[in-house]
Amino acid sequence: MSIVFVLTYGIKDGKRAEYLALIKKFRKMMKADPKLFEGVISWRVFEQEYGGVAGTKVEMYEFKSMEALEKSDRIFEHKEIKELMTEYYKIKDQTPVTRSIWSTVV
Repeated sequence: MSIVFVLTYGIKDGKRAEYLALIKKFRKMMKADPKLFEGVISWRVFEQEYGGVAGTKVEMYEFKSMEALEKSDRIFEHKEIKELMTEYYKIKDQTPVTRSIWSTVV
């Protein structure tokens, strides 16, 4: 049974290029250092187009288990992730960040 961690947030107007650059950098880090992201089965990023707040970014991380999700917090101790997060907070808008955990039913 997998666990899906869902994160939603907004990006400031005019910051799309910077956002896409951060996403590409993060993806590159995931490929370069898979041990850092151990337990992550998949990662996807969506942009909401209809319903709710248009333009909201939705990230979905699928983990092997709840324990793998809990262990994933260690990535925030990594130097490059800290730098990436600093850049993210510069382009994030004022809408709330939401976090949800979904579990597989079927």
